[in-house]
Amino acid sequence: MPARKRKGAAHPARSTVQPAVTSPPGSLLRPWMWALVIIAAGGWAYSNSLDGAFLLDDIRAIVRNETIRSLTPISQPLHPPSMSTVAGRPLANLSFALNYAISAVDTRSYHVVNIALHLCAALLLFGVVRRTLLTAALRDRFAAIAAPVAAVITMVWVVHPLTTSAVTYIVQRVESLMSLFYLLTLYAAIRAGEEGNPRRASWTALSILSCALGMACKEVMVTAPVAVLLWDLIFRRDERFPAGLMGGLAATWIVSALLISGEQREASLAMSLEMSWRYLLTQSEVLSRYLRLVFLPAPLIFLYTWPLATSAADVILPGLLIVTILTLTLWAVVKRHPLGYAGGWFFLILAPTSSVIPIVTEVAAEHRMYLPLAAVIVVVICGLAATMQRVAPRFVHGGLVVPGVALVLTLGFQTRERNRLYASELAIWRDTVSNDPGNQRAHLAYGTALGVSGRIPEAEVEFQRAVDLGESDGIAQARLGSTQAAQGKFDDAVPHLRRALSVDPANPEANKTLGQIYAMRREDASAVLHLERAMQARPADAQVALQLASVLSDSRDDSVRNPVRGLQLAEEAVRLTSRQEATALDVLGLAYARNGRIDEAIGAAREAAAIARAAGSTPAVAGIESRLKAYEAMKGRMPSKR
Repeated sequence: MPARKRKGAAHPARSTVQPAVTSPPGSLLRPWMWALVIIAAGGWAYSNSLDGAFLLDDIRAIVRNETIRSLTPISQPLHPPSMSTVAGRPLANLSFALNYAISAVDTRSYHVVNIALHLCAALLLFGVVRRTLLTAALRDRFAAIAAPVAAVITMVWVVHPLTTSAVTYIVQRVESLMSLFYLLTLYAAIRAGEEGNPRRASWTALSILSCALGMACKEVMVTAPVAVLLWDLIFRRDERFPAGLMGGLAATWIVSALLISGEQREASLAMSLEMSWRYLLTQSEVLSRYLRLVFLPAPLIFLYTWPLATSAADVILPGLLIVTILTLTLWAVVKRHPLGYAGGWFFLILAPTSSVIPIVTEVAAEHRMYLPLAAVIVVVICGLAATMQRVAPRFVHGGLVVPGVALVLTLGFQTRERNRLYASELAIWRDTVSNDPGNQRAHLAYGTALGVSGRIPEAEVEFQRAVDLGESDGIAQARLGSTQAAQGKFDDAVPHLRRALSVDPANPEANKTLGQIYAMRREDASAVLHLERAMQARPADAQVALQLASVLSDSRDDSVRNPVRGLQLAEEAVRLTSRQEATALDVLGLAYARNGRIDEAIGAAREAAAIARAAGSTPAVAGIESRLKAYEAMKGRMPSKR
């Protein structure tokens, strides 16, 4: 006979006390064991990413970022440069300063930190998912398999190729660091809401602190307080989070407001009603692509060029898909169904970059899916687990783990293959133009990488393609012209250089190359005009200074010749090259000679010849020695001036 229920005892279904989360009977491994498996999976997937190069936005945000050169005073790294990826994101900039203190511009330490952040985020995701599955809303279905389900979800996420753009692409630490604090904010809030937890106040403080720190990493963090509130609404059926927690999280918006008001990234924004509408329409295509890449992560594109839609008719199918998912999400939120949180997580985190704020320089970017990716994986894995619970409950553990391991291995190998492309600019841009042939910016970047590698004819092909895709692009025109000039195709180069200057008269590359061409043709007035413009834009360019010094010192045109300024420029070029370049010393000798300082001209020429001879440059040695003999002959005819 069953025991009688004592009078006054609380009914289990009506109890508001949430017991401490423990490992339910039947779990394959304890949570800490699953955590080790997750770390091993993520570490393996990203172990070959340590040699990744600095790419694209890394250059401005890290390589040329003067604010990370020193950790003292601390205010310096906390004031990142404007118009860069780290603008308005002081904590991310500080993390790069710490890396710079360790290894300057050696990329390995940067990658180690990025991987560590990714693994920490994975552990937090595991904790959030596991504790969510053990809430009153889900424990009846998932209590016995919460740990393995959460582990499989996390392992799929941690090795998924879509995360590479936020992990292997160094500068996108702004995304992964923000995501770490986002997950920590939610995890700490969940722990703060546990009845009977003696450290509720500590967890509350940690949640608020991590939310504030996340605001200093990336603006998307503004959605974190809403994500916590939504979790509270859907998964805590009988009571709300402490008011102090929600009030503190809301207060962190002040941090974001202050940082956003002070940042400068105007070039990426184009605010207008029409532009916002077109951007919103385009995002239905972008979000549809993101969703496809979750299930079929290929091809991945390092840098997208995505034209804005002009009308709703352009995006009718992806638009219907996204509107349908959004409608179902809103319905689920109203009904307080757990699926509402997954959909809300997806749309909420993507809202700042994929709604009505037009980021015209980056309409689509895979790193934005770093956190939203988890929501899609949760829905799929939990759906499969729930189905197996009904169909074959005895085999649910094996049915989860075995296919899960196979999926993790498949995705992990894809991630490792993707990581290899980040090892060099040539590899990543070659892959980009291969997968997106109409990407004008990628052809331009690939051509630049080829040029730096000395593959000039191949670079010309890529620049020509970039010009064909965007004739009004002055940079592409200038680089095509410069590449043609480097091959002696001066007649082909001049029209492109002139077109570049019609777009931007101050274009330093076009002015420099055109000035050099005019100098070789002895059209000295035109040469000086363009070289002077190049000098204004690039005062530390030794090549421009040398070319201009040579023309001013040796021009046959009396209206152009200016030996005094020519000598000043030659001396500056020698300083810029640390007196180690034979060409600079050779031009200095010419400038000395034209100013009547023959002894110094002879000394500079001898020094130049010695450097050229040590470098094995026979033609250069012959030219310098010829001028040296001329200076020595001049010395015999006239005294040098002091």
